[in-house]
Amino acid sequence: MHDSIACPADGSALERWNRRFRAGAVLVLALAAVNLFVRLDREAVTEWDEALYATSAAETVRNGNWIGTTLDGALDYYNTKPPLNIWLIAGSFKTFGIDLFSLRIASAAAAWSTVLVLLLWGRRAFGAATALFAGLVLSATYGFIHVHSGRTANTDALFTLLVLLIVVSLWTGRERPWRLAWLGPILAAAFLVRGMAVLMPLILVATVLVIGGRQAGQRRWPPLATAAVLAAAPVAAWAWARWRLDGTQFLGPMFHYDFVARSATALEGHTGSLLYYPNNLQKDHYAWLAATAVALLVLPRSRERFRQMWSELRGNSYAQAIAGAWLGVTVLIPTLMQTKVAWYLNPFYPLFALLVGRTFAQGFVWLSSSNAAVRRRVLAGAVGLALAVAEGRVFYYSFTKRDLSYTVQGLLLAERENLAGKRVFQDTWTRADRFVLEHVVGGDALQAPGVDGFVRTARRGDYVIVSQPHGPGPDIVQVRANRRHLLCRRRE
Repeated sequence: MHDSIACPADGSALERWNRRFRAGAVLVLALAAVNLFVRLDREAVTEWDEALYATSAAETVRNGNWIGTTLDGALDYYNTKPPLNIWLIAGSFKTFGIDLFSLRIASAAAAWSTVLVLLLWGRRAFGAATALFAGLVLSATYGFIHVHSGRTANTDALFTLLVLLIVVSLWTGRERPWRLAWLGPILAAAFLVRGMAVLMPLILVATVLVIGGRQAGQRRWPPLATAAVLAAAPVAAWAWARWRLDGTQFLGPMFHYDFVARSATALEGHTGSLLYYPNNLQKDHYAWLAATAVALLVLPRSRERFRQMWSELRGNSYAQAIAGAWLGVTVLIPTLMQTKVAWYLNPFYPLFALLVGRTFAQGFVWLSSSNAAVRRRVLAGAVGLALAVAEGRVFYYSFTKRDLSYTVQGLLLAERENLAGKRVFQDTWTRADRFVLEHVVGGDALQAPGVDGFVRTARRGDYVIVSQPHGPGPDIVQVRANRRHLLCRRRE
């Protein structure tokens, strides 16, 4: 029984959680699917990164340049990440067509798979109750869902999944050393997704093998050698193909800008103190933190029980090394980097969910006796309220901050059939709006200085986007409107 920290009287409670695991896992995965996939095509494409990946993937589909990805028809040297995320999006575009759902489906699927992996591995490593609560927390974690992650076309959801898979491979590799061979393709994928950020999982692996690897003995070396080959082969193949295309014009900045400069200086104004990430954690996930505090308060005051909270780690230097390295690379490394952005915390969220879920699980297990009914109800109320608040924030953000209804993109998609092949003018075009018009709708984005400039420049059948307060004007006719913008056509 994994939850060995419980007293003998808790055995029946543990057995009940084991029996309920399958049904509970289905519910957790259903919640994750709702939070990740519902309205996925009703949220506006965001600046900058999502729009850049979207545009490059659409151009890859059209021009077939899979090695040297492009932006606006030219080789892209601004996005210094290897192209695996672009390949995945382009593959989705080729399969399902170019739209907002297919843009994000790979990322949403990666986030959902992260919940699945946490459930399955968590049950084997820490017991059914811990796995279910950890999956529940992760499924409703705002940062994991929205912040550059599961509901966007960025790289963070896939990178988070890969970091978790590395942890699982290391954990299971102690008993079955050939599981360590999976580190090779996972690390290769991590590099091809995030470039030099692969150093984060590499440090995790090295720390575990150096500090905790003695327990594995000599059996680990053949699978590790296999892993090294499996990691090097795809990375070397892509790097060689890219070098043949343009030498070090891309590979050089990938190292110097995306690793050295990003670590040593605060790029693009993304600064922050050593408390930047703790502050983000409490700001975005206060509900789960408050519920955890309640759980700790209602637990029986027993030094032995608190010492046994993580019994799987006691006397196991290998497991301790994994836990410490996982925490270190996902929190300490981003903290030490000079460039700080909220989404650098994404690989930490599965561990965060596991920590919170373990606290909830042990609370319910330890309070399973009838004489602790009041404390158990308090804990259940705290967890239920935290879930309600977390879910409310996930949907509030989707319906308000990112809803298409108030955006230029919403107007363009609503008139998709009429705008295909048409010229559409606007004072200035964002990268995201241009992607929607040119690659999703099939129109042509042009600029004009205001309505007067549009009237002087436009031809019959041209359209213009006008800010709502200005009204359509005498020479244009309104076609569609939302609260902020008008879509108008030049009068015949």
